[in-house]
Amino acid sequence: MDYAGPEGDEGEVRDIKEVNIGWFGPYDATNHLAADMWWSASYAIQEANAQGGLRGLPFRLIPRWAVDPWGTGVSQLSRMIYDEHPMAVLGSVDSPSTHLAEQVVAKAQLPLVSPITTDKSVTLAGVSWMFACAPTDDTIARVLVEEILAALKSPTNKLAMLAATDHESRMTAREIVREFSRREHPLDFRFDVSPGALKHQRQLAALEQMQPAAIIVVAGTDDAATLVSAVREKCPASALFGTQSMGRSHFVELAGQSAVGVRFPLLFVPNPADLVSARFIERFKTEHRREPDYTAALTYDATRLLLEAIRRGGLNRARIRQAIPQLSPWTGIAGPIRWDGTGQNTRTNVSMGVIRNGAVVPIN
Repeated sequence: MDYAGPEGDEGEVRDIKEVNIGWFGPYDATNHLAADMWWSASYAIQEANAQGGLRGLPFRLIPRWAVDPWGTGVSQLSRMIYDEHPMAVLGSVDSPSTHLAEQVVAKAQLPLVSPITTDKSVTLAGVSWMFACAPTDDTIARVLVEEILAALKSPTNKLAMLAATDHESRMTAREIVREFSRREHPLDFRFDVSPGALKHQRQLAALEQMQPAAIIVVAGTDDAATLVSAVREKCPASALFGTQSMGRSHFVELAGQSAVGVRFPLLFVPNPADLVSARFIERFKTEHRREPDYTAALTYDATRLLLEAIRRGGLNRARIRQAIPQLSPWTGIAGPIRWDGTGQNTRTNVSMGVIRNGAVVPIN
């Protein structure tokens, strides 16, 4: 979708001392699910400012967040947009909060670039200011289902899925079920679990009784770690699979030895030959004493892409929005970004990964 509103014909913003970019997400270094994203966006800004910013004007990240994004969080974002006048917004850390930000930018008319949201409904809402950099759930499901069916070997082997009922997990589980149906291999069992619950006796007892050949865990990072640990105890012979949330550093830390051998889609495979990627990884490891996960890499890419669009479009929101699709195809450290007509990245080069010796590594 294109935008042809009146703002595109107006000149640039005048009399400013810095170029503000909004950040809708946690910015606390102790937040285990968003701290890497905030660091990566900040690092990309630091790099851009070291190169002169925008015609001598420095870029600045303006963060806004609240524990309740549906309440005070979205109101803080609205206030920031109208008080601080950012040229664009980066965010958020999941698809529900991204949907919230999308409603705000649709009214305020400025670009919103999502680094990690995989829910394809985000760009299908019809907001021409919305762009999503991560691969969609259906792309992820195709790669995951292909790996699972290859591992099953026999169509008579039983297949079960444990799926959390939060929005993110439901959207991913829906695409996985569709992909199995498309391949005429429906799930034998599916058990839904409440997010945040520490015990799942009924579901685990059923799994223990049937002992399926493969089990898929579809949940956020914390819930996935809890479920994988419990499943390992009840069904030690079952092959374990999961979603991209298992590629997060926090999952590896929480699940510990239970995570060894779990297979899941990888959204970031470092290319050692790429100088930009190597520099980013080295700086991240220096700061955090570990490798960056896909959330850090995708956020770094989203920020760099947005900064390039601002350089092309200047201090005009509509021209920045027009510059974002004009950059396609754009190569980031996590992979290519090619926009479709809705602002969704059509990237399909997703591979499978596994956890070995406490680290996420590609299978092939």
